Amino acid sequence: MNCRIILTETAKEDIRNIAFYITEQTKDKAVAAGFVKELQKKYKILEAFPECGSVPKDRVMVSSGYRYLTHKNYLIFYTYEKEEKTVYILAVFNAKRDYMRVMKRFI
Repeated sequence: MNCRIILTETAKEDIRNIAFYITEQTKDKAVAAGFVKELQKKYKILEAFPECGSVPKDRVMVSSGYRYLTHKNYLIFYTYEKEEKTVYILAVFNAKRDYMRVMKRFI
């Protein structure tokens, strides 16, 4: 199965902010770029396996079709539109944050 992956503007901004944060913390743009590539590699698996992500514990999120992948200390939230064969990456953020508060804007 070859699905198309679309990053929302929110997800793109999240990834940029993560890269800026890593650059600020490490003082090394290469480290940040490497991490972004790791994130991309992680969510690219959804092209072939769009339903491989974990299902959140929240009932509302489950009923809305949300899933997520983990990469190190980060969560990658997405939805999969089976009829369109499209995965929408909605948000990427640190797993220490309250995911319900972050994802509330999508529900």
